Amino acid sequence: MERGPVDLILADYHLADGLDGVQALQQLRAAVGELPPVAMITADGSSELKARARALGYPLLHKPVRPAALRALLTALVRKQGNAGS
Repeated sequence: MERGPVDLILADYHLADGLDGVQALQQLRAAVGELPPVAMITADGSSELKARARALGYPLLHKPVRPAALRALLTALVRKQGNAGS
């Protein structure tokens, strides 16, 4: 994000070193401020994660991710970001 504008962030939920995608995004937000649209992918089907992602406004795709679903979500997020800047 330091190199230039970012259209969106696609984050996995399970990351290395005990950090999860939500925590990483919170750290990024604290460091840079407002984030572009975010979507998360995960193999975790827990209702806790679904509620957490929903509360933060992060769409959640479950693995295995269907390419068409990913493409549709990313397109919608980029369009939404473009409309927000208008």
